[in-house]
Amino acid sequence: MGHHHERHIAIILAAGKGTRFKSKKPKVIHKILGKPMIHYISLAARWSNPEKVIYVVGHEKQQVIKAINCLNCIYVEQKEQLGTGHAVAQTKPYWENFEGIVMILNGDLPLVEGETLKNAVKYMEALLRFEGAPAEGGENYRNENIAGVVLTTVVPNPLGYGRIIKDKNHRIIEIVEEKDADHQTQQINEINTGIYLFYAPYLKEVIDKLENNNAQKEYYLTDVVKLLNEMGKEVYALMVPDYTQFIGVNDRWDLAKAENILRMKYLQFWSYAGVTFHNPETIYLEFDVELSPDVEIFHGVSLKGRTTIGEDSIIEEHCTLKNAKIGKNVKILKGSIIEDSVIEDNAVIGPYARIRNNAVIKEEAQIGNFVEVKNSTIGEKTAAKHLTYIGDAEIGKEVNIGAGTITCNYDGFKKHKTVIKDRAFIGSDTMLVAPVTIGEEAITGSGSVITKDVPDKALAVERSPVKIIENYAEKRKRKNDG
Repeated sequence: MGHHHERHIAIILAAGKGTRFKSKKPKVIHKILGKPMIHYISLAARWSNPEKVIYVVGHEKQQVIKAINCLNCIYVEQKEQLGTGHAVAQTKPYWENFEGIVMILNGDLPLVEGETLKNAVKYMEALLRFEGAPAEGGENYRNENIAGVVLTTVVPNPLGYGRIIKDKNHRIIEIVEEKDADHQTQQINEINTGIYLFYAPYLKEVIDKLENNNAQKEYYLTDVVKLLNEMGKEVYALMVPDYTQFIGVNDRWDLAKAENILRMKYLQFWSYAGVTFHNPETIYLEFDVELSPDVEIFHGVSLKGRTTIGEDSIIEEHCTLKNAKIGKNVKILKGSIIEDSVIEDNAVIGPYARIRNNAVIKEEAQIGNFVEVKNSTIGEKTAAKHLTYIGDAEIGKEVNIGAGTITCNYDGFKKHKTVIKDRAFIGSDTMLVAPVTIGEEAITGSGSVITKDVPDKALAVERSPVKIIENYAEKRKRKNDG
């Protein structure tokens, strides 16, 4: 028998308000590790390689569509939230003539793995073409009895979930909601995950027959299973062992728990890829972060946005990196903050440095404690080791910047540029009043306010002569004794 795969499409339900979030924002756009929650189920769905992806949107739909950010996806509006069955019914025009499988997913299940969905599709395909197929039927033989698959899992505490009642062949007899479950049924801990695969032509026959005679006045997808059974069609349970994949996010505490699980999963992934984490439960890292082998990361570090870190780099305790591009063998010492900036190979940053707004720190440069660098380029082997502010500056290589140096880049109206050429020596506590250029190998005397350009190899000193008053202490004392 040839490998003829059924085609399938994915429907992702994202119309709900998420009342328990107590939020102005729709639930599915709340972030997990820097990405909207809906991003994760979308990724998993794409992993199963569907022909098309349909999102059902409703509450604050523009925000949701923007967060999903998918150009070739289909968006269907559910104008009033009348339940999951009603949501799927809205999408019917897109699959009513479809011969394959419709996979239905919930936008608030961020931990489901792509592999799980891929396997579910494979399982459904296998059921549709079971082994007893007559040889001459070949490719096109289909088991007429098969209508669907429900993903199930076994949870330690099934309270609140729909329970799965099935026969010994895993055929679902009934899905019983918590409120309808008698004492015996409540003991069952195999539950409905809310992920369904249906054979489209059969789904089409029953989707409009759903009724809403329940307390919530909603149309439920679980009733689709009941209607298919009544038609004499079979729906099977596919039990997924890892129940943590199906932790649904209904409130912000669920969100925190899901984020924690995902964070540990990603830390584990990078750890297997060659990264050392010390005290990983205190380390935060987002979805887009890229790490390299032999990177070492200590307690309390936050890695956000599109941060990348090259081989052999060390990030010490309590540093925050956001959209930072870190080269190889860089040392970022404790308490430093780097945002939207580039640190090249072998540089040393910190402790307690702040680098931001498109700063570029070149190879082997050193930026020390309580130094802030903003929108500036710092050349190779240049050192600014203490208590300095460098803003809107272009600094060459092998420059020494003494403690307390400040670029006075702002005149109250506008930002101006400071240029310091190669191998200049800036004495401690120099004020560089921009726009100003310091030439190659030029020197500024400590405590100077530099308002003019300094030529190459020149010395610029700006100081009042020192006044010394003899015996001043004695005079002061006599005056006070009065």
